[in-house]
Amino acid sequence: MSGSSRFLDKFSQFIDKYKLIRRDDRILVGFSGGADSTALLLALWHIRPRYNCSVLAAHVNYNLRGDESTAEMEHVKQFCFDRNISLVVKSVKMDNNSNLESEARELRFQYFKELVKLYKLNKIALGHNRYDQAETLLLRLMRGSGYSGLKGITPLSHNLIHPLLDFTREEISDFLNTEKVGWCEDSSNKDNKYTRNLVRNELIPWITDNMNPRIVDKLHLSARIFSETDEILQEIARRRLQKAQINRLKDEFKVSLGILRKTRSVLRFYIYKELYAQVCGQDKDFYHANFDEIENILYAKGSKEVLLPHEVHVLKEYNELIFTTSRATGEANAKSSREITGIRNRLTFEDNRIIMKKLKKLPQKRNLYEDSNKVYLDLDNIKFPLKLRHRIPGDKFRPLGMNHTKKLKNFFIDEKIPKFERDKVLLFCDTEKILWIAGFRIDNRVAITPSTANILQLRIEKIAHSKARPAERIKKKDRHAS
Repeated sequence: MSGSSRFLDKFSQFIDKYKLIRRDDRILVGFSGGADSTALLLALWHIRPRYNCSVLAAHVNYNLRGDESTAEMEHVKQFCFDRNISLVVKSVKMDNNSNLESEARELRFQYFKELVKLYKLNKIALGHNRYDQAETLLLRLMRGSGYSGLKGITPLSHNLIHPLLDFTREEISDFLNTEKVGWCEDSSNKDNKYTRNLVRNELIPWITDNMNPRIVDKLHLSARIFSETDEILQEIARRRLQKAQINRLKDEFKVSLGILRKTRSVLRFYIYKELYAQVCGQDKDFYHANFDEIENILYAKGSKEVLLPHEVHVLKEYNELIFTTSRATGEANAKSSREITGIRNRLTFEDNRIIMKKLKKLPQKRNLYEDSNKVYLDLDNIKFPLKLRHRIPGDKFRPLGMNHTKKLKNFFIDEKIPKFERDKVLLFCDTEKILWIAGFRIDNRVAITPSTANILQLRIEKIAHSKARPAERIKKKDRHAS
């Protein structure tokens, strides 16, 4: 068997093992013109009939190396032209600064995302190899990554695939030489002002010569072990999160502090990361520094709050930890209101749906207030128009069963309503008083009595509401008892 055939067999086996390519996939290949990306594109070009997949190559010319960048771009064009491979090229001007690597990566991936959408592609293939894996693992280890970071580069991550991850540089260059294909050498790879280059050109060779000649293989193996460990820990953390879950809305997740505190810290990291991803749609910017911030408030006294990337707020309130992206200030909520001039069958306010009915008699129920989201009020004691709003300083009402007024602030404290929740509680008011603190208590002055002739039924529900399982709900005392 020729060297080329051995390479392609190993390449296909790796793809099949990790299910990197499926039949009819449409693949974008990042093609720099270097040895790795050239081998990747060439190998995919060879095996594409097996998967009936299509390939589009994408090259970004950063114009940082003058004639060298131009020659690289021309090599890429000729390579694709000779094999009838579709190619798109983007030429950009970049300033040579300290953040060059990260800026170039961001620009490149943004361009790839645009191409995926434009050409309706479903995979992005990148040419990282076994040495890139070793470098990544060392860099993340030195930066203090946990298991989630030490898994390194994974063969498949969302729509990103790395088919060369099991190959050495020697295997890649041998394959290209056998195929009689040239490649470009990027001179900037020798510049040790970039941290990755320093690891590649100085640290790994030193370890190889002085400590372990097989360090690259050992790091590659470690990354695979860490990856499997990461998957196991994720699964255990998800099961733990199911037990800790109290309630979940579209942009808010509540979990039990008691269960979290009984959970090992390594699992809490995964739980926090999952919660973060649930409320903001991604987890790539959640790091151990963010984990430490949350850990610092887990046992702190009183209400605490942490702000994470992408405007994710983490709040500790009583026996709950809340992850949310809908953190509204009291001032902002105070400005939000709606007036109702008469009885409306159905209306919406913020993320609430309100149903109103006029009744002549009460339904056959023992307890009128067993459903905290539905109340019956004496319509004749209500002065229209009604106003839907949130709390403002100085609010008072006369709680059901009491003949004297009570500050709303004190009511919230007594009921142990978290500070964050207080600004979100909806109040139904008439021109004189608060009628109903939605979900909690009505005013005694509009309570149903034997002499009530006309009844107003109010019901409120969340427009986008995902209920927690009954067994996981926190048992609450009857808030409507007098």
